[in-house]
Amino acid sequence: MKETPISTIERNFVTQAVKHNLRLDGRKNDEFRKITINFGADWGSALVALGETKVLAQVSCELGVPKATRPNEGIIHINVELGQMAAPHFESGRNSELNVQICRTLERTFKDSRCVDLESLCVTTEERVWMLRIDLNVLNHEGNLIDCCSVAALSALLHFKRPDVSIIDNDVHIHSPAEKEPIPMVLHHYPVCASYCLFDDGRLAIADPSVLEERVADSALVFGLNSFRELCCLNLGGTTLTSSNLLLQCATRAARRAKFVVDYVKEVLELDKLAREEDRNSGFTECVRLNKITALAENRLSLRLRNFKLQGTDDLKDETAMETSGDEEVESEEEDGTEKPQKIVSIDSKSAILESNQSNIKWVPDDDGVESNIESICSENVTEEGDESERSLSQQIEKQMQKHSKKESKRALSKKHLHDDAGSDSEEEAKVIL
Repeated sequence: MKETPISTIERNFVTQAVKHNLRLDGRKNDEFRKITINFGADWGSALVALGETKVLAQVSCELGVPKATRPNEGIIHINVELGQMAAPHFESGRNSELNVQICRTLERTFKDSRCVDLESLCVTTEERVWMLRIDLNVLNHEGNLIDCCSVAALSALLHFKRPDVSIIDNDVHIHSPAEKEPIPMVLHHYPVCASYCLFDDGRLAIADPSVLEERVADSALVFGLNSFRELCCLNLGGTTLTSSNLLLQCATRAARRAKFVVDYVKEVLELDKLAREEDRNSGFTECVRLNKITALAENRLSLRLRNFKLQGTDDLKDETAMETSGDEEVESEEEDGTEKPQKIVSIDSKSAILESNQSNIKWVPDDDGVESNIESICSENVTEEGDESERSLSQQIEKQMQKHSKKESKRALSKKHLHDDAGSDSEEEAKVIL
């Protein structure tokens, strides 16, 4: 499937918005999107979300033969998978231009900068070394894949622990985690990438571009930096050049961004370590339950529901529940047939879970009989307790009975009126015939 082309109107709109320091998602030109990191239950598994761009990273290792030129160093291989889950125009199993660009940028950032201590991966010189494999699977593509993949790779490497080995009679024995504690990775520095897009013939630069801004931009600028503000990689591609002043400004901002991201990764690692030591839930299951991982562009919806309660989930210790509009206000009606307005629960920007607070709810139309209406009222008030709930229930039943009796009386009067009219017409017809 081919990528949808961009119209001239969209291209001009994005360009003019960037010139006025405005963007489609409400950010400024030098503002980055929010980053979220979640670790899996296995070592070396990390899910990173940069806005709506999501990448799943997994680090694995196996014993292999080292290279002849470097007999006492391990090997690192980085693989990026772009499938149709990320975007419809991606093709699985084929190396596209974007795939090759991401792989080469990550290799220069992590391998050529020698951030990983490869000598610590050596088991036996010229015979056995650990071969690391970093698999990056893009789940959703909303722009700036290089930054998201670099953070995912770094988080997975810091979270990964290789099994311990011992040499017995010239044989390498791999110990299970139950026998010996796994060994964490040794990293000299922590590099990440920061991307910019250039507009207006290289005079304007925007940070953390979206997918539409990447396609409209004239050039792309990628910095590979660590927390010490050391440059590991620099990539400038596109159809235009830029000035040295703008390049230095972008490099300074990218260095601050790199330090912020590395500090955030360390903080999340400490939280995951404490959760594992305290035997608390860790992994993607807990993240899904807390509604932290979303597949849609909108992570919250404003709903108006009956008989549901709103339970906040941002803090597990302080779980609070708010009831929706009461059953009495929902079910009670005035004599003229108008309903009272319902109370609407205001949903804030935090994530929430909607759970039903009643059981055996039966939705019955208003035109059914008295028994069905009484049954619906009883089922909707199962959770009420005490004498007050019984009184309110009896009052509602009496109101329903009164309304039903009024309806029946009106129907009877209308039938009687029709019958009387028919009888008078028959008498007049009989007189005429006589």
